[in-house]
Amino acid sequence: MKNIFSYAFIVMVLFFATSCEKIVMKPNPEKDNISIYNEYWKLIDEKYAMWKNPDKKIDKTAVHSYTMGLVTQDMTADSLFGVLEYIVHQFKDGHTYIEGDDNTPRLGFYDIEAVGEKNFSQDIVDNVYLKDDFKTIGVEKSMKYKLIDNGNIGYIELRGWLDEYTNDEMDEVLNYFSGTKGIIFDVRENGGGNPFMANFVARRFSDKQYFLGTEHFKTGPGETDFSPTKLYNNPSEFVQYTKPVMVLTNHYCFSATTTFIYYLNPLPNVTFIGSRTGGGSGSTADGFLANGWHWQMSTSEFIDWEGRHLDNGFEPDIYQAIDYTDITKDELIERAIVEINSK
Repeated sequence: MKNIFSYAFIVMVLFFATSCEKIVMKPNPEKDNISIYNEYWKLIDEKYAMWKNPDKKIDKTAVHSYTMGLVTQDMTADSLFGVLEYIVHQFKDGHTYIEGDDNTPRLGFYDIEAVGEKNFSQDIVDNVYLKDDFKTIGVEKSMKYKLIDNGNIGYIELRGWLDEYTNDEMDEVLNYFSGTKGIIFDVRENGGGNPFMANFVARRFSDKQYFLGTEHFKTGPGETDFSPTKLYNNPSEFVQYTKPVMVLTNHYCFSATTTFIYYLNPLPNVTFIGSRTGGGSGSTADGFLANGWHWQMSTSEFIDWEGRHLDNGFEPDIYQAIDYTDITKDELIERAIVEINSK
């Protein structure tokens, strides 16, 4: 009899445990077209950080009304993706995109390469300035450096922030340039990478702490739910270079290169030459919609020390265009040489 009651007790426990589990289980999220649209809109409505960015000029109500009216339950997945892609394009934000799956192999993003000015020829840089006697640092040898203008000026080329540099390597570069009048830092076509490395390098060009600006993190669903964080740059305790620095820019300076720019911009010894950059100032978050589509969006915005919103790009101090018909020189490098020699 005791065994029968024990068995009955176990059955009851399992029954109630199973019943409770069924009670708290959430139903599978809906994957129909309207549900997917509503899921995505709720995400960007509550998490996207730059609806109010004055440079973007986004009319949220108009975008929502227009796109919501396009969605029907019987439209194809490809057509639904096109609606979400249209929303992404309104942000003019290279960090924000929507990515399909195997059944809908599409990527919706704002193409920063398609806007702005290239102002760059790697062939001219290689053939006229770097040639074959430059030095490098980094595991991938990504930072190239050389003395130009008869040894008076240092030139650094950096096309990405995907490599890692050590303090000893940066000391090596700056000691090599210790007798120069100034440095040209060419970050044209630098699409980003590791923002820590951008900070790591930028810290070498000042001997004082200074205010950079404020990063505003989206922390809640409301339009004013932000948490501001003031950012400062602290000088490196290693070799520093405080002579004139010219930074060459074009439209494909993006993401971590924007970080590099806003770390250097407050410095009086730094001048930017070239054309408007591509921007990309925010931190990001990502995830998946119920139908498996991958999303990423900017969940913070950086506003610099002078109150400028940098996500849509940064204007140089000196605008300079390149003449592609003249392969004997790079006008941006030549202008930087003139600026340094005039100091």
